[in-house]
Amino acid sequence: MCRNFLWNKKEGNYGMHYISWNTLCKPKNKGGYGLQSIVEKLGPLRSKFALNFIKNPYSLLNRVLRAKYGNVLWNIFDRCNCSATWKIILNGAYYLHPIMRWRTTNGKNVDTFKDIWILDKTIDKWPKFVYVLIPEFAQVSAFISNGMWDTNKLKICFG
Repeated sequence: MCRNFLWNKKEGNYGMHYISWNTLCKPKNKGGYGLQSIVEKLGPLRSKFALNFIKNPYSLLNRVLRAKYGNVLWNIFDRCNCSATWKIILNGAYYLHPIMRWRTTNGKNVDTFKDIWILDKTIDKWPKFVYVLIPEFAQVSAFISNGMWDTNKLKICFG
């Protein structure tokens, strides 16, 4: 509707676009028209939906979708045969993933090398000076004993 108002001419004929979409979406105080681009808002809206999905594990939607698609939201990618709702939640999880961190209590569900559990990225993405692939340290729980970090195991694995 907004696009038709801006760019349609008389009797449905299209005219030349005198103003770019980027200019239209700039704030008024920066020389634009203050319009909002739905493309830029879509990711944050979907991430809010995904966050609500994560926060409400006992909701009907959560129980139905987790029964059908599994319990791990972060390791599942788009499938062509999944529902539109699940695709929206996965897309929102994609936007949430870089800013979410695990709260490590026992570490049984946290993958040491593929989940973000320390600082801002997975350990796979950090520069490495040694090749670390020890199967016994696959979960963060391997580094926790009696509710405390086992510094000896951390030193063995990460130096």
